[in-house]
Amino acid sequence: MSGIRGVYAEKSGTASPIHVIIPKEYEPPVEPADQQRLTQAVLLYISDCYSGKKLPVWGRAYEDVNLEKRITNIVYRIVSGIKEHQNIYPIDPAWVVAQIMAESFFYEFAISKSLAVGLCQFILPTAREYGILCAGDRPEHGKAPYSNPESAGKAEEYYRLKKELQDCKENDAPENMLTIESALKIIAKGDCSAQKEYAGKHLNYLNRLHESDQKILTARDQYRTYLQQNITAESGQEKDIFKDTDFFREFDERFTYKKPISAMVQMLAKGLKSKNGNILASAAGYNAGLSRTEDSGPYKPYGKIPAISETASYLSHVLVNHYEITKRIGA
Repeated sequence: MSGIRGVYAEKSGTASPIHVIIPKEYEPPVEPADQQRLTQAVLLYISDCYSGKKLPVWGRAYEDVNLEKRITNIVYRIVSGIKEHQNIYPIDPAWVVAQIMAESFFYEFAISKSLAVGLCQFILPTAREYGILCAGDRPEHGKAPYSNPESAGKAEEYYRLKKELQDCKENDAPENMLTIESALKIIAKGDCSAQKEYAGKHLNYLNRLHESDQKILTARDQYRTYLQQNITAESGQEKDIFKDTDFFREFDERFTYKKPISAMVQMLAKGLKSKNGNILASAAGYNAGLSRTEDSGPYKPYGKIPAISETASYLSHVLVNHYEITKRIGA
């Protein structure tokens, strides 16, 4: 057996090919030649998977999108962000590219159902925290010549309504709320008179929740329409991110590259520092909130992936993107 183990060790080596923890001593490849190799690897990966097909998020044919110009600029901004925030924690640029790919597939005009916007999918509160201008932040956003100016404040309304709904759930929910099982038991006994008043209160509470949900969806849709109308040119297509830079800097910087990518790198660096280099916990924290990655015992220093299906799926995509990109860097 000792002989077999010796042969196995000789063939496999002693180092694992899986590296979840990024050491503080890691030196990211940030030279111009490194940027070029990373850019080409990303383009090759997308070409291999999507030639002749529609791109995710974009909904357009691969051949109709100028990805080379976009990814060249994105990689440059990632490297700039890594250099800017290297005092916090070193980051693998290929991982950041893989994560942006999972967030928006490099579509700068992506707007999610939860009002996350741009390449890095920042919601308004997080964007403001990192000094990124959002549509509706300035008084002029609610005036002409902006389209649909009356909806400029709908994002604020959306977040206010969401908070009110959460407060309602926490403070106003009836005690011992009826479940389907308990309601069926009452009906089966044939005497519902004792529960009539309580059932009415329960229904009123549920109606409040339903009405709040509808108001939230309305505010969300109005703000999304406001964004989409203002980023659309007279041709019916989106404005050109490279030619209309002044407009986006004055309207909503989440559609741009520099500030959002720098902020994303900073968030990941903070996550890595907090979780002792655990890139999975850091990426999960970016998606779901770093507080949700807290763990205990021997796992506490490194955190964990929270039990959220969306976050698990998100991390799965980032991991595959990273693997496929890095294996092409040397091609």
